[in-house]
Amino acid sequence: METIELPALPTRKPDSHKGDYGKVLVIAGSETMIGAPAITALAALRSGSGLVRIAAPKDILPHVLTICPYATGFPLSATRNKELLAFAEEHDVLAVGPGLGNTPATKRLVLELLERHHGPMVLDADALNALAGLENSEWPKRRNWGNIVLTPHMGEFMRLMSAIKKRGGGGMMQDEQRKDEEEAKPTPRKVRSLAADEEDAPSTADGIALDMPAEETAAVAVASPAKVASTDPDRTPLADLLSRGTGTIVVLKGHRTVITDGVRHAINTTGNPGMATAGSGDVLTGVIASMIGQKLSPLDAAVLGAHVHGRAGDLAAAAVGPVGLLATDIITHLPAALAQRMKNQG
Repeated sequence: METIELPALPTRKPDSHKGDYGKVLVIAGSETMIGAPAITALAALRSGSGLVRIAAPKDILPHVLTICPYATGFPLSATRNKELLAFAEEHDVLAVGPGLGNTPATKRLVLELLERHHGPMVLDADALNALAGLENSEWPKRRNWGNIVLTPHMGEFMRLMSAIKKRGGGGMMQDEQRKDEEEAKPTPRKVRSLAADEEDAPSTADGIALDMPAEETAAVAVASPAKVASTDPDRTPLADLLSRGTGTIVVLKGHRTVITDGVRHAINTTGNPGMATAGSGDVLTGVIASMIGQKLSPLDAAVLGAHVHGRAGDLAAAAVGPVGLLATDIITHLPAALAQRMKNQG
């Protein structure tokens, strides 16, 4: 698998305006998760987005916009999905999922977005849970999954892989993509189950064994998310499985976050344990969406977004200490992390 170099930030022209740096639509939030859409929007703005809008439930939207007064709003409801889809077309990228809630309405919304909106999307949190809860017949027949970024932690990864396994392992990849992969294989490779014995582990959270080529299993001898953290294996084969099974860009979060499109990959080395705090993932979703809005490809945006997110966390830890970090501390240090990246890229 090819390794991806750290992408450069695009340069800015002296006569530019906010429309030049991306229009991001954050679709997030619920009654008990008012902060999630605001955190995602603030992160996108602090990462350089020119314009951010928030689609959140009508009852909480004024509170969300109080937390993030720099954004404008769209009142979200189950009866306004058609209007939301039309509104989404005005944006360069959608950030979907943080705090939406695991409800039938969320599932319907995510399905409609995948079926009818063909622009780039970053899916996180409850958008991932909606995907993982789909029945075989419900998977969207979307033509291009390559501009979608999934940002699961290990628990969400396991649920997604369980859903894909139930579909026969083919995932949502286009027929052409599957054909190309088959033609690229010189000879069939021996495959074994990772759940064959205790050493080979892991199964998904739903008890569905993941199958991988035998030569790839040595790096993934883990039995649970807890063991993943303690043994610190190379999780690239796991991220690759999900990427190839869905046709999407995958950002497998955690220590040494893995980013892959199933062919190329990067392992992020920035970040620290202090970032294990509520809202940190929402920040990452906003950063990646912002990078896509600034005209980076979804894969480059995911790689650079993970790097900048971790670097901001490192700067925040240096400023306030490694314990008690807040998601807003990471957001505050995003401009400095971006400045460092711009200086280093010359």
